[in-house]
Amino acid sequence: MGRVIAITSGKGGVGKTTFSANLGVGLSRRGKKTVLVDMDMGLRNVDVMLGMETAVVNHLGDYFEGGLDWEDCLTTDERYQGLSVLAAAQNLDPSLITEESFSYLIGELKEAFDIVVIDAPAGIGSYFRLAISQADEGIVVVHTAVPSVRDADKVLHILEESGIGRRFILVNELRFSLMKNKAIMTPQDISEILGAELVGVIPYDIEAILACNDGRALTGTASPAGKALERIADRVCGMAVPLPPFRRLRGGLFHK
Repeated sequence: MGRVIAITSGKGGVGKTTFSANLGVGLSRRGKKTVLVDMDMGLRNVDVMLGMETAVVNHLGDYFEGGLDWEDCLTTDERYQGLSVLAAAQNLDPSLITEESFSYLIGELKEAFDIVVIDAPAGIGSYFRLAISQADEGIVVVHTAVPSVRDADKVLHILEESGIGRRFILVNELRFSLMKNKAIMTPQDISEILGAELVGVIPYDIEAILACNDGRALTGTASPAGKALERIADRVCGMAVPLPPFRRLRGGLFHK
């Protein structure tokens, strides 16, 4: 029976979908049969992040509305062995996706895959709540900006209320120069404020922007962000990979 990991964020624009796509690649590179479920209905970007948009023939709309089997809605790419994508629908009546039908789908995927990664939409709307309803674990992607941290706190509380016992945070696009100058919080500060364990820290890296624009995975590359994503995939697979040390930040908005 496979694990279900929901990737969430309070705010949009923090790199949640980019992380979801690259985590899926990282897990498949470790021999885990993985499926990425894009629940960001109306936008649909997981396939774009991986350069698979032209390969998508059927999507979740064809499953929930068109009556196709889920196997017929999978998209694969020879570059990503062991990884499948269930692309979101760009137009779908929300009433067609009930918690019961979504639960059935995820149950089927858990039987067929080692890990189900759900890219939940940003915010705390109905599709977000549906996306986390079947999750065993939740990862909240957060920036070091105060509004992002506050929104992540809200998301973590909802994950807890939903019965998700394993809750983690991922600090994305960390700018070390700002942290060194004490202009932003350290990842440890954020972890303590939110009361959630760090699964990883991804540094700000121009290569991440270039990879996103080119529709290619960053996981497995020699860039700083690519190496960080590899370590995160190891941790998700249960390997004891230590986090790099970060100097404690004294003072600041959350320490007065």
